[in-house]
Amino acid sequence: MKPFDFSKISKSRSKRIMSVLLAGILAGSLTGCVSGSSTNSEASGSGNSGLSTSSLDTSSLVESSLLPSSQEPESSAAASSSQASASSKASSSDEVVPTGAGTGVGYKGSDWRLRVPNIENPLTEDEIPDLAQITRATDGRKHYFDARAIDNLNAMMDDAAAAGLNLYVISSFRTMEYQEGLFEKRVNQRMAEGYSRAVAENIVAEGTARPGTSDHQLGLAVDFNTIEDGFEKTAEYKWLISHCADYGFILRFPEDKEDITKVMYEPWHYRYVGEEYAKEIMSQGICLEEYVSQL
Repeated sequence: MKPFDFSKISKSRSKRIMSVLLAGILAGSLTGCVSGSSTNSEASGSGNSGLSTSSLDTSSLVESSLLPSSQEPESSAAASSSQASASSKASSSDEVVPTGAGTGVGYKGSDWRLRVPNIENPLTEDEIPDLAQITRATDGRKHYFDARAIDNLNAMMDDAAAAGLNLYVISSFRTMEYQEGLFEKRVNQRMAEGYSRAVAENIVAEGTARPGTSDHQLGLAVDFNTIEDGFEKTAEYKWLISHCADYGFILRFPEDKEDITKVMYEPWHYRYVGEEYAKEIMSQGICLEEYVSQL
């Protein structure tokens, strides 16, 4: 099995992936612990072993609908080493409990703005919103957002531009087909390195939502500029943290809430929840899961 390169990822991300790997070892589901070197050699030599996110062919993930989704954001060292998947040589691991994205609190109430999908209550086809194309700054690709909230996104980006900031969208709405393709491609890469299906899914789910559990599939999430932790050091991030709630947005995955959201810190990822809810969430310093748990 190819060693995992922790030097390329953030400390918080390293800790969570280490815990996933440890759980796999204890459950006997990491092939490096339960099979001989020949098996490991076969696993590491098959499929897409060694591929990084930067080498993913996003053209194979384009959806069949007429509305092209946001494709995968431009890769970074932080994202590429924490997200990937793989083939099928690893041992089965029914003992491994799912972790990561989609395993936290779920919520489906009367207000669509507060929807939190998870693996127990995933998104359904009738929840796909009417979409509007994002006409403000992007990475050059077509991106879409929930038509009910597009004016809020436009206003926020207009005001950021007026403040002299370079804020642009790199990912937004994704279809189920796209999310399935993205998740499976990364799981297959990890399995090709020798991990079992269950452990591979948990590693990938640290940074990529399981299909049916993604904010992007709701059409209410946007990723800005770059998927690197270094975004938090930019003027754009500081402006967003100070002003995003004024437009109904929140920082979706805060650094100190990873044990609750089940997703690693993402300073680039913002979610629309409505102005009244956003101001409460941001002012209290809580995450969306904590807020809906109080309802």
